[in-house]
Amino acid sequence: MFKKRSFCFFKILKNRTGFTLVELSITLSLLGILTAIAVPSYISYLPRHRLLTSARQIYDDMQLAKIRAVKDNTAAYITFNTAPNNTYFIFLDDVTQNGIYNVGETILRNNITLENDVDITAANTCGFNNRGMLPTGIAPPVQISLTNPTNILMRIDVTTAGNISISMSKDGGVTWI
Repeated sequence: MFKKRSFCFFKILKNRTGFTLVELSITLSLLGILTAIAVPSYISYLPRHRLLTSARQIYDDMQLAKIRAVKDNTAAYITFNTAPNNTYFIFLDDVTQNGIYNVGETILRNNITLENDVDITAANTCGFNNRGMLPTGIAPPVQISLTNPTNILMRIDVTTAGNISISMSKDGGVTWI
């Protein structure tokens, strides 16, 4: 009446799901090859990305200073410290209004550092008056230059009217795009 089942080891193995050792080794080999191709590209991309990030940070902080100068109806200045640590700070010139930070003036951002391996090579004090333009006493155009070990140059320009732009040079500053 009841049929006795015989034990079959191969049927048990056949019904199991999962990956074989060959499939895993092929997958890991392909992953290793793709990683070997991608890592050098990523490493060469990092310095350029850091430079672009630093230039964008300065651009954004200049926009902040310009907006706060108009909003608070006073002048805002950005002072760059090129040596030894490449930092800058932003303040409102709301006490003595002389373009120099004095005790008691409002600091918007202090000791702002740039990304690793990015240096400020040339910088002027930049400022904006209560109309968003360069204040008297600052000769236009204001230029802040940044560089990194790959010798790509980035420059942030501010015109008399307060327009801020970012330019890049890959040939040592001969041509700017």
